[in-house]
Amino acid sequence: MVMKEKDIYLYDDVPVLKNLFGIKNEELLDMVERDITYIKLMDVDEKINGNEFNYDRLKAIHKYIFSDIYEWAGCERIVPIVKGEKVLGGDTVRYSIPGCIENDVGAAINNINSVRWDKLDINETADKFSKLIAALWQVHPFREGNTRTVMTFATQFAEANGFKMNKQLLRENANYVRDSLVKASDGPYSEYDYLVRIIKEAIEKG
Repeated sequence: MVMKEKDIYLYDDVPVLKNLFGIKNEELLDMVERDITYIKLMDVDEKINGNEFNYDRLKAIHKYIFSDIYEWAGCERIVPIVKGEKVLGGDTVRYSIPGCIENDVGAAINNINSVRWDKLDINETADKFSKLIAALWQVHPFREGNTRTVMTFATQFAEANGFKMNKQLLRENANYVRDSLVKASDGPYSEYDYLVRIIKEAIEKG
């Protein structure tokens, strides 16, 4: 019999993430998290800025958005994660394993930074940026909150590199964005069209 590894981020008696409020009801925690992060996302660009786009910035974004909820905000996860996805028929994305996260994030961000974005037209930008952001998202460096953190990083990077994206559009379609990231992170079966479509629209309306 294979024993499932204990998830130290969860309470022992209920499968809910340990949080600073001591909430043990998942629906209530989700509601509180949404309310708090909604406010934090309103001014995260003012709090986390500058021209350095690296792992430290990604951690700083996560810490700012989630530090009122989770003690481990801004810290790299130390357990593997599996999430059944409806758009994958219940299968999970193959996220990076602990021990590989820092290298995988570094490689993904280096790839993003290495592109001459000013040389690309909007179609090329949307296509390449979607694929590179999906690669960063697939690492899933944090136990929770990866989509909001990576997309904040993405919109900040885009603005700094001359193709500002409409953040409101992305937030209003948060579920679509996440599902698109999932579809774009399915190994040899990855489909990028959905993500490219909304990234291009966000750039057009930026």
